[in-house]
Amino acid sequence: MTRKQIHLLTQQTISEDLGQVEYILTDKTGTLTENKMIFRRCCIAGTLYGNESGDALKDVELLNAVADNLPHVIKFLTVMALCNTVIPIKSPSGTISYKAQSQDEDALVNAASNLHVVLVSKNGNNAEIHFNRRVIQYEILDILEFTSDRKRMSVVISDSQSGKIFLLSKGADEAILPLAYSGQQIKTFVDAVDKYAQLGLRTLCLGWRELSLEEYLEWSRLFKEANSALVDREWKVAEVCQKLEHSLDILGISAIEDRLQDGVPETIEILRQSGINFWMLTGDKQSTAIQIALLCNLISSEPKGQLLYINGKTEDEVARSLERVLLTMRITSSEPKELAFVVDGWALEIILTRYKEAFTELAVLSKTAICCRVTPSQKAQLVKLLKSCDYRTLAIGDGGNDVRMIQQAHIGVGISGREGLQAARAADYSIGKFRFLKRLILVHGRYSYNRTAFLSQYSFYKSLLICFIQILFSFVSGIAGTSLFNSVSLMAYNVFYTSIPVLTTVLDKDLSEKTVTQNPEILLYCQAGRLLNPSTFAGWFGRSLYHAIVVFLITIHAYANEKSEMEELSMVALSGSIWLQAFVVTLEMSFWQYGETSLLSTS
Repeated sequence: MTRKQIHLLTQQTISEDLGQVEYILTDKTGTLTENKMIFRRCCIAGTLYGNESGDALKDVELLNAVADNLPHVIKFLTVMALCNTVIPIKSPSGTISYKAQSQDEDALVNAASNLHVVLVSKNGNNAEIHFNRRVIQYEILDILEFTSDRKRMSVVISDSQSGKIFLLSKGADEAILPLAYSGQQIKTFVDAVDKYAQLGLRTLCLGWRELSLEEYLEWSRLFKEANSALVDREWKVAEVCQKLEHSLDILGISAIEDRLQDGVPETIEILRQSGINFWMLTGDKQSTAIQIALLCNLISSEPKGQLLYINGKTEDEVARSLERVLLTMRITSSEPKELAFVVDGWALEIILTRYKEAFTELAVLSKTAICCRVTPSQKAQLVKLLKSCDYRTLAIGDGGNDVRMIQQAHIGVGISGREGLQAARAADYSIGKFRFLKRLILVHGRYSYNRTAFLSQYSFYKSLLICFIQILFSFVSGIAGTSLFNSVSLMAYNVFYTSIPVLTTVLDKDLSEKTVTQNPEILLYCQAGRLLNPSTFAGWFGRSLYHAIVVFLITIHAYANEKSEMEELSMVALSGSIWLQAFVVTLEMSFWQYGETSLLSTS
């Protein structure tokens, strides 16, 4: 694997666990997808834009609406431009670029800029927007930050010209749509969200409302108190935010495209052939996650595959849904049909609290799962659940919200991408693209398992060989307590004579890399632990005892009729042990190179 493919190995050696992975738990955005967000479609005040061309920025109807200064369209674009933490950067040539923590925010701000609502600058709490040759200045009063629990963020701004105060909000549909003011019709927005999700697009809902000065001042006082609290600060801040985020005028829905990385479907297909099961853990909407899962070969469409849904808002509903899915899994587990279950974050929270035992049984029966709208803590809980079933787990992600999952798994893999290096630094291994996981597991993981299995058992064997010879000598000498080998000979045996030959196993390959990648089923014997288990240890134990008897009997009979010094017996027995273990290494080697042969002969 080249340096471009593996950027960082935080372990000193490739772990043999890589060759025994049974479950891969993967994030979606930035892991399976490129995390290059492109604004494609939107729904504003019930009107869908970008449906025909697939690009809302080129939709003539939307461009005309902006030119005609339609209120809802301008409000929608203003929220896109201001409800974020984006920093505009102006080059000497006058070109404006944006530095954003989130790729979604970057896509929204750039889309608003292309539609002539340009975020020009942010200096402290002041923001400046250019629209149709007009300069509009706002003061950013407060930022209600996004959290995985709230699933939304809001910004309180003041129009510097009119003095009016507004609350701008954006977030997931289930976090924003319930906050609509009484009487607003949101069915059009719900339908738009479902339509965009079925196309695999990421959706965000945008809304705003005007605040009175008295309401804002009272809320601002509570917000400052919550931020300065020493105990339960996050909970208190979230509670205060809820007091302001209500009665929103829902402006519309944005739909952003995030394409799959190259080689993802092929990688998943090959790894599934090797006996590895996949769980996708994502914060996206259920329909979006299912569409991406279909595109990357994670699940199969009917009639080859079947999706089972675990839904519900109450404990009883979730319990019945879980029981139905579990019963279906039990009945059809022996059939060739590929089954997978889908669960959202709300139902998962109830399951992990109340029905963990039943869900554990489901995890054992299911080879594929899609978990939607999950929080970082839920991701870590799912990894822990699979570990409790004695499965070898590998977690892979690219962002800070994947760190807990990565650290909880047996093996953590971080993708160094657009979300920064938090995941890469917290992981055991860092790669540049998801497709490199194939070679990491099939080639390096398998080779490492084979070499570790031999090395650990060989070390056991060579030590027992000397011990058994010494035990046999003790019986012959009347258990006098005399050692056959002196300390210098033992040190040379362990440090030099038997260590140098075994270093050749670092280069040993039983199969070529091409053969391994073309026949991924070969990994199954690694997962079953065929080369390293109590039976193989017993075999090496018996081999060491048998070889010790042979070496000792030959040594004793060689000097049976002669008077000899102890050193002579010791050197014959030691020489026999050294040549014997070298012969064992030779037999165990699968692939020979000239350099290896030379190294073995010199020892």
